[in-house]
Amino acid sequence: MVKIWIIYHTKYGNCGKVGEELKNKLIDKFDVRIGDVKKIKLDDITKDIPNILVVGSRIIIGSPDRKIKKFIKKLGSKLENPISKAATYYTHVLEWEPKFAKMAKLLKENKVANDIFPEILNIKVQKTKGPAESGQENKINEFTERITKFI
Repeated sequence: MVKIWIIYHTKYGNCGKVGEELKNKLIDKFDVRIGDVKKIKLDDITKDIPNILVVGSRIIIGSPDRKIKKFIKKLGSKLENPISKAATYYTHVLEWEPKFAKMAKLLKENKVANDIFPEILNIKVQKTKGPAESGQENKINEFTERITKFI
C-alpha cells in the first residue's frame, strides 16, 4: 500500500487542522501518517520511507515557518535517498502570493524529494489564530483529488 507522511508545524492549530482534513480524505486509499514536527522524530520517517511526503507550514512574514524549514534540512541530511514524491500546503492570513511557496525549493535543495507536486494548497485563515475562511473546504477536496492522481 502507498505510504503517505503528512508533516507540519503549527502554532495556533491551523496547519494541523488542514493536515487532519487531508489525512481524513486520503486514509481510505492510502496508509497515512501525520504529525507535528515538534512531536515526531526523524527516525519515524527515515526508518519507514513514505512514497510521498506532504509538508504543511504557516506563512510568517512571507516565508514558511522556520521550525518546518529546520526539520526539512535535518531530514535531508538523514535520508540515504530522496523520497519519491512530495507536496506542500500552507496556511496564511495575508492574500496569497506565489513567492510565499518556498518549500518545494527547500525540499529539492536538501534532497528530501525527487518529484514535487506542482500545485500548492493554500488555505487563508481569518486571523492568525484562525479559523479558515469559508470556502476553503473545496480547495482541500480538489487538492486531494489531484494529489491522488499524482501518486
